Amino acid sequence: MPGCRKFDAASLPPTLPRRVELQRYVRHVRRGPRPANDNRRNLAPSTWYWAVIVGAMPTLGLLVALSALL
Repeated sequence: MPGCRKFDAASLPPTLPRRVELQRYVRHVRRGPRPANDNRRNLAPSTWYWAVIVGAMPTLGLLVALSALL
């Protein structure tokens, strides 16, 4: 009927599928592969390194305090 405004999907041009972007699915950025003989250090020091520093600070503080008393 001419007065009926019914949605007609056939009259619309076909929509192309959107391009799939890998960025939507990848959460972690990974470094590129490195050769086996690459001995460069990592960007951040290891956690054990920081634990040793934090554990040594009270000892160094006591040594400085005792040396100031002498």
